Amino acid sequence: MNGFITESVSKISDGMINSIKLLLIYALTTLLLIPIQRFFQRPGFLIYIFLILALAGFELQRSLTGGTSEPKRAWHGMAAGLYFWQVIRFTAELGSFQLFQQAGMIFWVMAVIITAVLWKRILPTGLRTAMVVLLVCWIGKLYQVGYTYLAEWPPFVNFGYIAIRYLAGLAGIVALLMIIFRSRDLNSRIYSAIAIFAAVLIVALAF
Repeated sequence: MNGFITESVSKISDGMINSIKLLLIYALTTLLLIPIQRFFQRPGFLIYIFLILALAGFELQRSLTGGTSEPKRAWHGMAAGLYFWQVIRFTAELGSFQLFQQAGMIFWVMAVIITAVLWKRILPTGLRTAMVVLLVCWIGKLYQVGYTYLAEWPPFVNFGYIAIRYLAGLAGIVALLMIIFRSRDLNSRIYSAIAIFAAVLIVALAF
């Protein structure tokens, strides 16, 4: 009985609650940008970016701290990855920051390769979750940018591209069901939580 209760609590905290916290952090940091830009303009915008960068560094440091439980390290890594993503996204709005254009693709492919090579042997849990959140946000951003080219594509390609959005929603539902019925360890829960977070953003096209 105690094992069942412990597993149920873990499913809620490591899975569903983590996905909700990611969405709340994303929404809050994005919405705060509106009054900051309106009342403090560019200087306030820059200060805000540096504050989020400081939060990202703080969360990353906590994800690597010894003595912290594995679930907490996983969460701090997820938060760090999201804060780093917001820094990249907001910095792109300042000017000619090409990370989301064709030239920036090289950087992101390099990040994927490095992450894949270092995944099992070197990267601890916190860095793994940070990189996964960062990379799924990048994929979502590329998907959003692709919408600007839909008018130039054939109708069947256009339809298939839009269908990806619905498939993402379905994947989010599957990830939620995985947490409830099939998850048996921390990894399955935290990565399902990231999948739910990414699915919601893709469906809402909020990247």
